[in-house]
Amino acid sequence: MVPKLHAKGRSFKGAAAYLLHDKDRAATAERVAWVETRNLASDDPETAWRIMAATSMNQDRLKAQAGIKNTGRKSPDHVLHFSLAWHPDEKETLSQDEMRRAALGALRALGAADRQALFIAHSDERH
Repeated sequence: MVPKLHAKGRSFKGAAAYLLHDKDRAATAERVAWVETRNLASDDPETAWRIMAATSMNQDRLKAQAGIKNTGRKSPDHVLHFSLAWHPDEKETLSQDEMRRAALGALRALGAADRQALFIAHSDERH
């Protein structure tokens, strides 16, 4: 498995448009093999990214309601995108459950196991 951390971004909508559809932001989604959500109130990926965006936009209010201090540096880049790629020889033997466990392990390694996340598996590349 090869992990890749992409540059942080600002647009949940843009990330979802790229990740949940075929390349070049097509309306089709043939390359998407499966999608799962984590720490979200919906299993629907289109709803999930909207929840993530709303959480980000309302973070000050949500922290106040939860009694969490609203301190620290503020970053406009709230969207983290990382990918896990496997060698083409491994791809045929990996199950969805094994890929899911690897993604959860990566979230734990990033200290983000408690964050909202979308797992999106693509099938359009050999890796």
